[in-house]
Amino acid sequence: MQLRLFRHFVPVSVVLLASSDALLITGAFYQLLSAPEIGAPIVLRVSSFTVQFSAGLAAAAVTAMVSVGLYGHQSFVDFRLLLSKIAVASILVLMLVSLSATYWREGLGYLPDARSFPLKATLIWLVCVSVTRGTFSVTLGRGLLKRRVLVLGNGAQAARIAKLVETGENEHFVPISFIEAPGERSSLRSDIVDRSVSDPAVLADDALTEMVYRLGASEIVVATDDRRGLPVRQLLHCKLAGIKVIDFLDFWERETRTVDIEALKPSWLFYSDGFRCGPLDELLKRAFDITVSLGLLLLTLPLLVATACLIKLESPGPIFYRQARVGLHGQVFTILKFRSMRVDAETDGRPRWASERDPRVTRIGAIIRKLRVDELAQIFNVLRGDMSFIGPRPERPFFVAELAHAIPYYSERHWVRPGITGWAQVNYPYGASTEDAWIKLTYDLYYVKNRSIFLDFVILLQTARVIFWNYGAR
Repeated sequence: MQLRLFRHFVPVSVVLLASSDALLITGAFYQLLSAPEIGAPIVLRVSSFTVQFSAGLAAAAVTAMVSVGLYGHQSFVDFRLLLSKIAVASILVLMLVSLSATYWREGLGYLPDARSFPLKATLIWLVCVSVTRGTFSVTLGRGLLKRRVLVLGNGAQAARIAKLVETGENEHFVPISFIEAPGERSSLRSDIVDRSVSDPAVLADDALTEMVYRLGASEIVVATDDRRGLPVRQLLHCKLAGIKVIDFLDFWERETRTVDIEALKPSWLFYSDGFRCGPLDELLKRAFDITVSLGLLLLTLPLLVATACLIKLESPGPIFYRQARVGLHGQVFTILKFRSMRVDAETDGRPRWASERDPRVTRIGAIIRKLRVDELAQIFNVLRGDMSFIGPRPERPFFVAELAHAIPYYSERHWVRPGITGWAQVNYPYGASTEDAWIKLTYDLYYVKNRSIFLDFVILLQTARVIFWNYGAR
C-alpha cells in the first residue's frame, strides 16, 4: 500500500516502520537519560529537555537510517546487505549522539556515566532496530500490508503488472485476478485469466461488483490496451458501490514511482494531479538549493582543494572541465566538473557515452568519479542559477537532439532546472545508452510531475545511500 505525502508516493510499510523506529528509539533514549531518577514517580521524571533531546536524537537516527537505505526493500530480502547497512548506520548514530552529547553536555551533566552515554545509546538503538526489523519482516512476509487488486485487462499493460510480481519488483500489492477484456489480444498465460465477467451474457449484471466482494479486492485497475471494449456499466456500478477504480497509468505511477512512457497519453498529462509549481514553490526551491549548496561547499572545501591539487599534479591541463549542457527550457549553459579524463579524450570532436573502465579516465579521475567528487564543482552552477541541486541530469546538446528524436516526451524534462542529483540518479545506475535514457526518463517525468521540497529532501538523503554503496558510478 502507498500513501501520498506532499505529492510523493511513500509505501505505508515505510511510514509505519519509520514511525515505529522513531517512537521506540525516543522511548529507549528517554529511559536511558532518566535512569538516575528511576525512583521518582514517572510524572516527576518527565522533563522537557529530556523529552526533546530524546526525540531529536531519534529523528537524527531515523534520518541516518534513511540515508544508508535501511528502509529500502532490498534491506528485507538480502540479510548481508542489511547487516552492512546497519553497521554503517551505527557509526553514523554513534557520531550523532557523541556530537549531541558534547554540545548539550550541561544538560546531560546529571548522568554519572555521561562519557559512556554515546556507546550505550548506540547499543540501545541497535536493539530497537533489531526489534522493529524482526517484527516488520514477519508482517511483510505474510503480506498483511499488501493491497489486493483486481486487474481488468489481459493485454500488454496487464502483462506488465504481472511481470512486476514475477520479478519481485513489487512489494506493495498482490493481483488476485486478471479479468479478460472483450476483444483484447491476450499477453498473459491462459491459466491466470478470468473470463467469467467478459461474457456478453453477463455484461448487464453486477458480476464485477460481486467478484470484488467475493475476492476481497480493495480496488480495480483498468489496464486494457483498448478502451472500446470496457464494461462501462459494470465499472460504474463498482464505483457507485464505493469500490475504487484506478487507471493503469495512475496505478503504475503509484506503485513504481515512475511514469510509463509506452502507455502515456497527453490527456493523462492534462488531467492528472501534478505539475504544480507556483511562485512560493520556486522561492522555496531556490532557498533549498542555496542552503544545501553553501553548506556542502563549506563542508567539502578541504576535499575540493585537495582534488584540484591532485588533478594538476597528475596530468597537464585545466582543473575544471567545461562542457555545454541543455538546461531549463532547452537553454544551453556551461557545466563545471572536476576534470577526470585526459585532455585529448575527444580529439575527433565526436561526443561519446562514458563506459565502464573508460580508457580516457585518469587515475585520479577514476577515484573522484567513484566517489562522485567530480560532480561537486557543479555547486557553482547551482549558485549561479544554471542548475538546481535536485533535478534531471543535464545532457549534452548532441545527445539531447538524438534522444528527443528517439524517445517520446524527452523534451518535457527540460521544464525544470537540471540537477546535480535527481530521482533517476538515486533509482537507476549510470545511463550510457538510448535504452538507459528511456528508463531514466520515466523517473525524470515522475519528478517533474510531483516535485516538491519534500521529494527534494528525500532525494538528498537517498543520494547519500548511492554514494555509500557506490551505486552506478563510472
